[in-house]
Amino acid sequence: MVYVSKVADNIYIIDSQLYGVPRFGAVYLLTETRKALVDTSATTSAHLVIEGIREVGVRPEDIDYLIVTHVHLDHGGGAGALLKHMPKAKVVVHHNGARHLADPSNLVKSAIQVQGKEAMARAGEVVPIAEDRLQVVQDSATIKLSDRQVLDIFDAQGHCTHQINIYESRNRGIFVGDAVGNYIAEYEILVPITPSPSFDPERYFDTLEKLKTLHARKIYFAHFGVTDKVQESLELAAEKIRRRQEIVQRAIQENRLEAAAEEIVADACQGLAVVKEKMPALYDYWTTSSIPMSAAGFVHYYKRRLAKERR
Repeated sequence: MVYVSKVADNIYIIDSQLYGVPRFGAVYLLTETRKALVDTSATTSAHLVIEGIREVGVRPEDIDYLIVTHVHLDHGGGAGALLKHMPKAKVVVHHNGARHLADPSNLVKSAIQVQGKEAMARAGEVVPIAEDRLQVVQDSATIKLSDRQVLDIFDAQGHCTHQINIYESRNRGIFVGDAVGNYIAEYEILVPITPSPSFDPERYFDTLEKLKTLHARKIYFAHFGVTDKVQESLELAAEKIRRRQEIVQRAIQENRLEAAAEEIVADACQGLAVVKEKMPALYDYWTTSSIPMSAAGFVHYYKRRLAKERR
C-alpha cells in the first residue's frame, strides 16, 4: 500500500519507497487545472507512483508535466517508465540534463562508477525519452498550472550541474530536489547530499543564498517531507557544509586527505540514534550508501581542485 498525504493546498506527497526504503524518496503531485509531478523517483518505484496518483483521485493520463529537479536516477530515472501511462505529459528538465534523458547511457555509466553495479538493480532500467516529449528549461522559466499556481523555475547548482528548484506561488513553497539535503521533519535532522562527479560547494552555497531570498513558507524535500522552518533549514545546510570543509581543510594541512571521507561519515552519523531506532531501513541506507557516497564526493571535489592548483 502506498503512503499519500496532503502537504499543502493542492499538493500531495507520494512515498515512492525509493530502493525499497520507506520515507526515503518523495514524489509531489500538484492537482491544479493542469497537473504535474515534481520528480519521478526510480523506475523500480513507478508502480507506487502510479498507485499514489490514483489514490489522490487523479488519472495518470491526466498528468501534464513531469518536472525532474535533476536527472539522477532517484529523481528522473523513472520518467520514461511513467510516460507510458501519461500520453500527454511533457518531461520538464534542466538544459544540462536533457540529453541524458534522451540517451541515458552516460547517466547509467556514471551511476555505476559512483555507486557500483548494484545501483542499477535498485533503480531499474532507465527508459529513453523521445525528444518531442522533453521540455527543456533555462533559468527563470515559468509554468502556469492555474490562475493561482505558477511555477518559477531556476538554476540550483552545487549538488550537480543539471538541477533546478521550483517555487510554487499558491503556498509559497520550494521544491528543492537535493539542493539542501536529506531531511527528517519530525526530528529536524538534515544531512547534505554531495556526490561525485559534479558537486561544487561554492555553487551549493550560492544556491542556498538564492533560496533564502525567496522568503518561502515551505520547503518540499525530495528526501523526505516538508518543513515550514525554511530559513533555519537553509542555515543548517550551510553549517553542515562548512563543517565538512573544515574537516577537509584540516586533513589537507596534515597531508591526509584520503582519511577525510571517513571523518565526514563519522560526523554526519552523529545524532542519528533516533533514526536507527525509529526508521532502521532508512538508517541502514543512509549509513551504508548515501552518507559514504556524499563524503567521497566531497573529498573528490578537493582532490580535483588540488590537482588543478599543482599544475
